Amino acid sequence: MTGGRRFSLFVATGTFVTLASCARPAPPAFVKVAKLGVFYGGQVEERTDIPFELDPGKQTQGFRVEFSEPLASDTDVEWRIDVPKADPEKKKKRAPGEPAEPPRTTLSGKDVARAGETTLDHVLTFHPGDPLGVWNVRVVVHDKVVIDRPVEVFDAAARKRLVPRDGGVF
Repeated sequence: MTGGRRFSLFVATGTFVTLASCARPAPPAFVKVAKLGVFYGGQVEERTDIPFELDPGKQTQGFRVEFSEPLASDTDVEWRIDVPKADPEKKKKRAPGEPAEPPRTTLSGKDVARAGETTLDHVLTFHPGDPLGVWNVRVVVHDKVVIDRPVEVFDAAARKRLVPRDGGVF
């Protein structure tokens, strides 16, 4: 074989290997979609703010994780919610040199999506005394973060009182 033919064969082989490796489609994502918001009519309406409502008959909020295909085995879904302290005005006295308490509290848990399922819904319930403000919600599946964002929990009645009823016209 001459040098020119070897070089042509080398280039052709390299091109074939490169194209063959690029032609494979990427494997589908384990989680198709994950949403945080209010459950409404079988759907999840994604929200950046959620009214504080204690009655689950009026409103149910939480997150939904939809998997790309039915699960082959049980799968852990870990979640963490950072919320403001319930009563930041109540400051306890601390000894000199004692570190300050963090301004937020963390709630965490784990759900299990069962084999064969394609969806996991987790309802976040509000309780009397839960703080208003920005709640940061983080959901992890197979060591991959699928939700990590803030949502503002607000008092709907107080917000309604603040909105002018005349459309802002004096």
